Amino acid sequence: MRVLVLVLVIICYLTLPCGAAGWESFELLADTPYATRVYVATGDINTPKVLVLGGVHGNEPAGAAAARQLCSLRVKRGTLIIIPEVNRLALQERVRTLPEIGDVNRAYPGNGEGTPAERLAAAVVSVYERYGVTLFVDLHEARTFRKLDKTSLGQSVLYAPNDKSAMFALDAVEAVNEIIAEPYKKFIFGGHPIVGSGAWYFGARLGAAAFIIETSKEQPLTERTRQHMAVVRHLLAAEGMEVE
Repeated sequence: MRVLVLVLVIICYLTLPCGAAGWESFELLADTPYATRVYVATGDINTPKVLVLGGVHGNEPAGAAAARQLCSLRVKRGTLIIIPEVNRLALQERVRTLPEIGDVNRAYPGNGEGTPAERLAAAVVSVYERYGVTLFVDLHEARTFRKLDKTSLGQSVLYAPNDKSAMFALDAVEAVNEIIAEPYKKFIFGGHPIVGSGAWYFGARLGAAAFIIETSKEQPLTERTRQHMAVVRHLLAAEGMEVE
C-alpha cells in the first residue's frame, strides 16, 4: 500500500501543469524519442538569465517536480528558462537512465551527432548559448545524508570553481538550513561538480555561476521538492531575478 501511495505521489508531481500565463515553450530534439520541452518566461527587464534543469536522472523525481513548480512562477525581472524533464524516458521508467541513452550528467559539452546523452547535453548547451545564461542550476538527489555518510552527496550544494559560485553557494546553504530543523538533514557547502556535468562545463569552462543541488532520498518527495525550491529561489534572488 505504501509503495502504491508513493507511486501516485510521484505521478502527481511529474504531471503537474507546467507553463502558466506568461510562459512560452518549445521542444529540444523534436521528432525524436528523446524530445523534451523547454519553458521560458521573461519579465519587464530580460536580465539576468537563469537556466534550471530537472530530471537529468530519472530516479530523482524531486528535481523534476521542483522544476515544474518553477513554471508556475510569475517572472517580474529577468528571464527564467526551465527544462523539467531532461531525460524524459528515464523519468517515465523511474531509473537513473536507460542503457541506450547514457548519462547526460557525464556528457557535456555534448555532440549533436553522438549518443542520445551527448545529443541532449548539446541541446542544453544550445539553450544556454541562445539565451546568454548567467546562472545555471541542476537539481539532483542522492542516496542519503552527507552528514551521515561521506560517500553520499545528499543535502549538499555543489558549486563551480569560481568566486561568484562559491559566494552564492555559501549563502544558499545558510538560507535553506533555516527551514530544516534536524542537524543531520541540513545542507553542506559541497565540493565542485563532476567533470562532464552541466555545472562543470558551464562553470569551469565558460565561467558562469553554476550549481548542482543534491537532496537526500531518505526524505519524503514533498520535502525534497520544497528544499530544491528554497535553494533555487534564493539563487534567483541572489542573481537579481524577481519572481512571485
